[in-house]
Amino acid sequence: MNIDNSNFILKPKNDYVFKKIFGDERNKDILIAFLKAILKIDIKDVQILNSELPKENIADKKSILDIRATIDNNVEIDVEIQVARTIYMSQRSLYYWSKIYCEQLESGEKYNKLKKTVCINILDFNTLDTKKYHSMFKLKENEENYILTDLLEIHFLEMKKLDEYKENDDLSQWVSFIKADSKEELDKMAKVNSNIDKAVNVLTIMSQDKKARAEYLSREMALHDEATKIEEAMEEGYEQGREQGREEGRAEGRAEGRAEGRAEGREQGKEEANIEAAKNLLQLGVDIDIIVKSTSLTKEKVMKLQKEI
Repeated sequence: MNIDNSNFILKPKNDYVFKKIFGDERNKDILIAFLKAILKIDIKDVQILNSELPKENIADKKSILDIRATIDNNVEIDVEIQVARTIYMSQRSLYYWSKIYCEQLESGEKYNKLKKTVCINILDFNTLDTKKYHSMFKLKENEENYILTDLLEIHFLEMKKLDEYKENDDLSQWVSFIKADSKEELDKMAKVNSNIDKAVNVLTIMSQDKKARAEYLSREMALHDEATKIEEAMEEGYEQGREQGREEGRAEGRAEGRAEGRAEGREQGKEEANIEAAKNLLQLGVDIDIIVKSTSLTKEKVMKLQKEI
C-alpha cells in the first residue's frame, strides 16, 4: 500500500478514520449533519461521549471504535461501522442497544428517566433480507403497527445496496462518501454537499498526516491479519478434504486416477482457497494491492470478485 504520495486518501469506511472524522469534538457539525440525514429530525447539539481513541488498541481487531453521543440531552446514540462480515449482526446490535439503555439508570432510579436509545450500524456487507439500503426498526404491535414505545430504534445502513438506490438525497450522499475509494469520488461529492465538503477537507488533511497514516495502516494490517487467519483455516480445510479424497482413491485402487486427481485437486483447492481468502479480505476492506500479494490472484480477478460481493 503506497501512502507516500500527495494523492493518497484514507478510506472513510476504515473504523479508525470514520471515528476521527465523525467522532472528533472539532467536527461536531459534520456528525450533526450526518445524524440529521439518518434520523430525519432537527438537532441543535450533540455531546460526544467517547471522542478519545483507545490508542493502545488501534491494532487490535477486537477493539470497537464506535461513536457514543447524546443528542440535545434526550437521545442516546451509538454509531458503529463494520467492514468485516459479522455473524448474528441483528442480535449483536440489539445486545449493544440493551447495554446502552440499561446503563442509563442507577440503582433505585425511576424508569421515566430512561432516554430514547438509537443504534446505527453502517455495514459494508448485506445482512438483512431487504432491498433498501437503509432499514429502521422499532417496537410495534404485529397487526395494527401500534408503536409500543419510541425508546428503541435500530438502524442498518447496508452500503452494498446503495447502487440500487436511485435518489440523490443527503443520506445517500453521506453513504457514498463513506464507501468512496478514490480522491476523484470524494472531490465530486464535495461539490454537491457543503457538509460533505467539510468532511472531505478533514479527510484530506488527515491523509497527509504521518501519524494518522501510520495508525490507519496499523488498523488495516490488524484486519488483514485476521483475514489471514481465516485463509489459513480454509486452506487447512481444503487440505483435509484433499487428504480424505486421496484415502478414498487408494481404497478404491484407482492408481492412475488418484495421481491425476491429486494434482488437479491441489490446484483447484488452492485456487478456491485463494478466492475465498480474497473475498474475506475484500469484506474486511483490505487494499486490493495487498490482496493480490497475499493470494497470488491477478488484480483483474480480485477486482472482479469485488464487484460480485
